[in-house]
Amino acid sequence: MNFPNLSSIAILSFALISNPVLASTYVCKFKDAGRYNTIPEAVAIEMRADGTAVVSDAFLLHFGQTPKAAKFAQDTNKMLRVRYRVENADFSDGMRSHMDFSLIYNKKKNRAWITLNLPGFDNTDRGDGSCELVKQL
Repeated sequence: MNFPNLSSIAILSFALISNPVLASTYVCKFKDAGRYNTIPEAVAIEMRADGTAVVSDAFLLHFGQTPKAAKFAQDTNKMLRVRYRVENADFSDGMRSHMDFSLIYNKKKNRAWITLNLPGFDNTDRGDGSCELVKQL
């Protein structure tokens, strides 16, 4: 998969122009793109006061999709977990699939893990990095 290198500045700008009902915003950065080049460089997560989350990454931007409501969101004192989907991703071999991401952030250790699953395919990809709390209301 060959995607343009979209700067984490675009992700960070999403995080900084936040909604006033927002509880907190995290930006998670990952060390490498994974073995299939399918791990985003950065993921912005807006945890809202009502317990829902909105997520953005370079793949959503690349495929012209707006930030997505997380399919699952949980934020505790110890962990942050979100699941989100990039829909109808076109791959270089002509195949099309959704990209289902699961992100876990251990706040005490400042370690983040992201896993990608492609429905209908055996391939998965993983990455690790860290997150930063960039805004809290």
